[in-house]
Amino acid sequence: MKKVYIAGKVTGEPKHTCALKFATAQKELEKRGYEVVNPITVVNDFNADWQTAMRKCIIALMDCQGIYFLPDWQDSQGAKVEYKLAETVGIEIVNLVSEPVF
Repeated sequence: MKKVYIAGKVTGEPKHTCALKFATAQKELEKRGYEVVNPITVVNDFNADWQTAMRKCIIALMDCQGIYFLPDWQDSQGAKVEYKLAETVGIEIVNLVSEPVF
């Protein structure tokens, strides 16, 4: 089973709305057979500072074979970092519109 990390905007988002959009993506990815890493549960603290949260997320991302980007990812400095890191180390992008890239 491929492990996939979800990337998207967290900072500045309402907690409930943010948690819901990541949970919805997680359920969809799991239905397709992926093991999912949800950064909301990785950090597990909406009050964590950005640097602490990103360090936890980057560690989690490095253990994944794929990354899925929520539609708002380009509005997120953290997701942009995750994109560049995934691109640099060869983590594949999962696209739910068509078949996964794997």
